[in-house]
Amino acid sequence: MIEDLDTLPPAPVLETDRLLLRPFTAEELDAVAAGEPQEQFAPGFPTPEDVDFARESLVAGGYFFTETVYARMAVVEKSSGQVVGTAGFVGPPIDDELEVVGSLSAQRRGLGYAAEGLEALLRVAFADPQVRGVRASVPADNAPAEQTLRAAGFVHRPTPGLETDYVLPRPD
Repeated sequence: MIEDLDTLPPAPVLETDRLLLRPFTAEELDAVAAGEPQEQFAPGFPTPEDVDFARESLVAGGYFFTETVYARMAVVEKSSGQVVGTAGFVGPPIDDELEVVGSLSAQRRGLGYAAEGLEALLRVAFADPQVRGVRASVPADNAPAEQTLRAAGFVHRPTPGLETDYVLPRPD
C-alpha cells in the first residue's frame, strides 16, 4: 500500500517516434469525464472507456490518477497535435506487477500506435527494479489488443472472469 502519495515520482512525459504520452490537464480530464469533444481531441475521442476512467479519476480526487508515474496519460499524435487515446497504468504495483491499460479512438487503430505506446510504458515499468512483471487484461473479443500484447512478448495467464489476462515477466 502506498503510504505517502507525495513520495511517488511525477507522471512522466514519454515521447515515441509518432506519439507523445503526457498527463491530462485538469480541463481535459473534466471534458473527458463529461464526454465533451474538444478542439485538441481527435474524432472518436473520448471513448466510453475513457469517460469511465476520467469520472473515476475525478471521484478519487484526480491526483493519483493524473499526476503520478502510475497515471493514465493522454496519447497525443505528434503529426496532428490531437489527443487520440489514453495509455498508462491502473495504479501502483500489486504483488510486484503493474497493470497496463490503454485505448485509442477508432480512427487511429491499426496504425501501430498501441505497440509504440506500450513499448514506452514498458520502459517506465521496468525502470522500477521492484516491478517483476507487467500485466494486461483484455476483453475476450479484442483480438487486436491480444495481438499487440503477444507481439510485445506477453503470454496468456489463466484467470477466472470475462477478460483474458496477459503477463510480461521482467526481462533478464
